[in-house]
Amino acid sequence: MQLVDVLKENFIFLNFEAENKDQAIEKFIASLQKTGAIKEPEALKDALFEREKLGTTGVGGGIAMPHARSSAIKDLTVAFFRSESGIDFKAIDGSPVHIVFMLLAPISSGGPYLKLLAKISRLLRGEDFKSSLLEAPDAAAVMQIIREND
Repeated sequence: MQLVDVLKENFIFLNFEAENKDQAIEKFIASLQKTGAIKEPEALKDALFEREKLGTTGVGGGIAMPHARSSAIKDLTVAFFRSESGIDFKAIDGSPVHIVFMLLAPISSGGPYLKLLAKISRLLRGEDFKSSLLEAPDAAAVMQIIREND
């Protein structure tokens, strides 16, 4: 499964700002709700908050990968958020988060969900990939960077 097949250009939010993890999760879901991609925002927020209780998805190096499975979503959905000023996401290294890939999946999609999570994680290990995402001027450029690295 390719990341570019799941991430849609209108699910890319540059200039995203939030003070902290809780506010960020609220705003992630609100942003996706505006696209019409989700119908049950409260259930999805709850799923993400529950996942965060298990341990932060702020993986360090300025990256967070909040993710959850829920019956409130029909299709595997990935959204990308970039914050210039950084979000206090309670990351494992204490650093502010600038790059966020959020992954939402139906309960039934265990395999594809885990594969996509692993792929995103693998891509984000590349410093050039991360730098390119931070410098991309618009959503189309983000899609192109992902397409070239996927």
